[in-house]
Amino acid sequence: MCHSAGGDPADPGALDLEASPASLIGRKSVVTGKARVVAGDPGSSYLIDKLFGTAAMKGDLMPQGMDPLSKEQLETISKWITALPKPAAGDATDPTVDPTGPVGGPVVPVTPTRREPKPFHGTDQIVLPTTSTLGKRVLQYRIDHRFGRIGTERGAFGLDAGVVMSMGMQYGILDGWDVRLRRGNSRKGWELGTKYVPVRQEAGMPVSFGVMGSVDFFRDFDVANPWSGNLIAMLSRLWFQRWATMLTMGYHLRTDHNARPTVDYGDGAGPVLVKDTRDTLTVGLATSVYLGKRKQWGLDLEWLLPIPAGGTPDRFYYRGGDTDPNGSKIGAWGFGGSYTTGKHFFQVFFTNNREIHTNLAAAGGQSGNPFKTDGVDSKNPFHKANFFLGFNLGRAFTLGSRVDAAKAKRKKKQSGAQGGA
Repeated sequence: MCHSAGGDPADPGALDLEASPASLIGRKSVVTGKARVVAGDPGSSYLIDKLFGTAAMKGDLMPQGMDPLSKEQLETISKWITALPKPAAGDATDPTVDPTGPVGGPVVPVTPTRREPKPFHGTDQIVLPTTSTLGKRVLQYRIDHRFGRIGTERGAFGLDAGVVMSMGMQYGILDGWDVRLRRGNSRKGWELGTKYVPVRQEAGMPVSFGVMGSVDFFRDFDVANPWSGNLIAMLSRLWFQRWATMLTMGYHLRTDHNARPTVDYGDGAGPVLVKDTRDTLTVGLATSVYLGKRKQWGLDLEWLLPIPAGGTPDRFYYRGGDTDPNGSKIGAWGFGGSYTTGKHFFQVFFTNNREIHTNLAAAGGQSGNPFKTDGVDSKNPFHKANFFLGFNLGRAFTLGSRVDAAKAKRKKKQSGAQGGA
């Protein structure tokens, strides 16, 4: 997908793997300046670095997002390069080979570098942030989308019942440290956040542990508590290379954004208007099971439960609590499937939580019993449902290759200028 025909022929970094393998011979990497394939010399070929994960490699191990090639596959590629005839003295067909230099090259080991996969394919499960980060100098564009309630009359399975959507950009400053800015139409909210995962299983640790913090601003009319914040701690582990599990604990500031919340204190006066600045405490669970030989398919499950403190009124806000007695008391759940390939991530799911941004989702789902809607009488079984259809879509872009190529070009230019002087 990333190395196919149809790219810009003038782009020096374009790499078409649908063409003949001979097109790699003598062509330099735009990242390091090293030849991709040096005829007869696998040890000097950058292709070997990218497939074996040697110290000279920059960026990600190839093939990206998949398991490393097998020992037999790596041996085949190494033998192919070794068998390529070296250019004769004075032959300019391979400008990367010095005809006066030694013939052949160092023997390349055939034991691939073991790369531990990230616990979760996505940087977010459905709503909950995961312990997976983008990596240094990787930019991700992401769309989170929720259709309307499926049980809505003449709602066409929720497709005609209105949409909640969020679009955002996330950037990896360092391995394990991301920042994100996104905008959603629910309460016209902005969310600026950062995620830091200092303990990562893919870096050789037994588990992954990190924290996520964010600030929300809601600019909708008559919204209460327009400024809010979130802090979530995440602990995860990938079991048997196929089963990821995660536990989260979250504290969310000023989570009731209803313009006119009321509370019945039970003193006979009935519901009274209040200013609700309470916070929400949550516990979350997420799990994914990866299917197929390349583990690109996933079954994803998530549950986010607000924790009440008890008392009247309750000191914490949650749907189904004092100001929303008809709200859901089962928390927010979501279940679906995902597919990952290269830098693309796609996920589709059902959920009882229509919200996307962290602070809005923290208080729990918007629907109670997910298989019954009061007042709906239809022979269509889906009309008796009471949840939402949604999808998440992400595309990542590696920015570092262009930066490294520009640095290499400047360095080469400076070296030439100094040599001329």
